[in-house]
Amino acid sequence: MEFGSRNANVNFSTNGDNFFNLPFTGIASFMKTEICPSLDALEPGYDVAILGFPFDVGASARSGARFGPRGVRDASTVYCDGLYGLYDPVRNVEYLDQGERIIDCGDVDVSPCGFEQSFENCEAAVRCIIDSGAVPVVIGGDHSTTIPVVRALDRYDDVCIVQFDAHLDWTDSYGEFTCSHSSPMRRSSELAHVGRMMQIGLRGLGSSGPADFAEARAWGSTIVSAPELRREGMEAIIARIPDAEHYYITVDIDGLDPSLCPGTGSPQPGGLLYEEVNDLVYAVVKKGDVVGFDVSEVAPPYDHADQTSLYAAQIILDFICFYTKKRSQGYLE
Repeated sequence: MEFGSRNANVNFSTNGDNFFNLPFTGIASFMKTEICPSLDALEPGYDVAILGFPFDVGASARSGARFGPRGVRDASTVYCDGLYGLYDPVRNVEYLDQGERIIDCGDVDVSPCGFEQSFENCEAAVRCIIDSGAVPVVIGGDHSTTIPVVRALDRYDDVCIVQFDAHLDWTDSYGEFTCSHSSPMRRSSELAHVGRMMQIGLRGLGSSGPADFAEARAWGSTIVSAPELRREGMEAIIARIPDAEHYYITVDIDGLDPSLCPGTGSPQPGGLLYEEVNDLVYAVVKKGDVVGFDVSEVAPPYDHADQTSLYAAQIILDFICFYTKKRSQGYLE
C-alpha cells in the first residue's frame, strides 16, 4: 500500500475498500500520517511536518520527557480518522478536508551527554523543514526544546513567542549551564529576531525569582498568570496578544492543571484548562503568521492512562487544524 497523509501506514489488507486502519495497527507516527525516512528526502508540498526531540538532559528535577515524543505519537493514533476530515461541533467547522498534507519526520538524534550536539541537530532539522515550506511542529523533550527551534527561525523578522507555562523560564543559569528547561524564554529573548513575548498561565513556585520577573517585564514580555486570565476573561487576554509579523507558540504541558495533565516533571496546581489553551491558540493563529509550534515536558513515566499524552496530542491536532484551515482559505472566522 502506498504511504500518504490520506492513507494508513499499514501495508497489508485483503479487505479492499473496507480498510479499517485501527489506531493500534501500524507504526505510531503522529495520527498515523505519512512517514519521512530522512529529512534529506523531505520534498516541498507539505503543510505541516512533525519532529520529535527526545531530550531531557535539561531537566532540573524529574526526568522522563525524553519519552514524550513516543508517548504523544502513540496517543495521537486515536485521531487517525481525522486525516480524512475532522468535524469540530463546537465551531461548526470541518478541518483537514482540503487535501492538507502532514508528514512525520521522526526524531532528532540526541547525544547521551551534554546538549551542544543535540541542539545543533535539532536546529538543523527545523531548518530543513522550513526550507521545504512546511511549518515545524516539534514534540519535546523538556522545555529547553524551544531554544534550538527558535534559533532556527532567524530568517523571520519580528517573531513574537506565545508561551503557555506554569513557569517564567527566565532563569539565567544553573552554575555554568545556561540552556536548561528553566531558561528557554531568557535565551530566546537574546535572539535578534525575537521582538515580543506573551507568557500565559504562570503560577506557583519556580526557579525564576523577582529579579527574573522584573527583567522579563523590562524586556517587554506580557505576563499573564492563570488567576489573572480568569479575572480578566478570555476576550481581554486575547486583546493583549502583541502585534507582530510572525508568531511562535510553545506549550509546556505543565501550563495546564495537573488534574488534567499529571504526566510532567514539574506539575503545579491551579493551571489552565484545555478549553482556555484551545481558544488562545486559535486566537494566535487567527491574528498572524505562525511559523512554528512546540509541545514540551510530557513525561509518560508519571502519566495516568496516557492522559497527558492524549491532551498534548489533542493540542497539537488543534493547532494543525487551525493552521491548515487558515493556510487553505487565507483566514479564520
